[in-house]
Amino acid sequence: MAAKRLTRKEIVQEDIIQAFLTGMLRWAAANSSVLATFFGIFLLSIGGAYVWQNYQGSRSEELQVQFAEALEIYHAPVSEETTGVSEDQTVPSAYQFQFDQERRVEALGHFRTIAEDHPNTDLGLLARYYMALIKQEMGQTEQAEGDLTFVMENSSQPHIKYMARHLLVRLAESNDDRQRATALLEEILLEASGFFPKDTILLQLGQNHEAAGNAQEAVVFYQRLTTEYPTSVYFQEAQIHLQQLAAENN
Repeated sequence: MAAKRLTRKEIVQEDIIQAFLTGMLRWAAANSSVLATFFGIFLLSIGGAYVWQNYQGSRSEELQVQFAEALEIYHAPVSEETTGVSEDQTVPSAYQFQFDQERRVEALGHFRTIAEDHPNTDLGLLARYYMALIKQEMGQTEQAEGDLTFVMENSSQPHIKYMARHLLVRLAESNDDRQRATALLEEILLEASGFFPKDTILLQLGQNHEAAGNAQEAVVFYQRLTTEYPTSVYFQEAQIHLQQLAAENN
């Protein structure tokens, strides 16, 4: 069978491709060092990305371990609390302290390290929340408020912001600042996130208004709780408050 004759156009195209490939081979031979460098950079970039991903993963695991350790210290048993425990009863913790203050100081140091080394990560912000919680327990109210404000301003996670705002509510209530507590609770109630239990917020709003002497406002929130959340565990408590307020106004 006779070989197919190439047309003039196909011959020209073949000559162009051959000339291009020949030119590429000549350039590669003349610039072998450049190619080697380029290929080396390419490999380094791939390797660097792989190493960076592994580094980030290991750092994330390390951070989780640090946070878990700080939590374990915070929840560790205190000798005062374990008095009377039988000797054969094991305590499920690697840490044990003689006094609460000792436990808090130790936990605070661990959480502070995480918060300062990873200030804008989720675990770093959670660590700062626990710093505020410990400071509140130690009576350092102003410092606790500063930490919680930082968390609220820098976290993008609704549940972390909720935790911080709710602890601010507790701080305000402990200082008998019912106006601020109410304002913070109303902010939580207006947020779209479904993370927090709104029946709890409604109960707290009713209680804060009642404590501040605002009976009519308290009734509004108690009624909202019983109407909107009839299966809530706080339903009966809200009804009791409503009955007491009704009796006081008669």
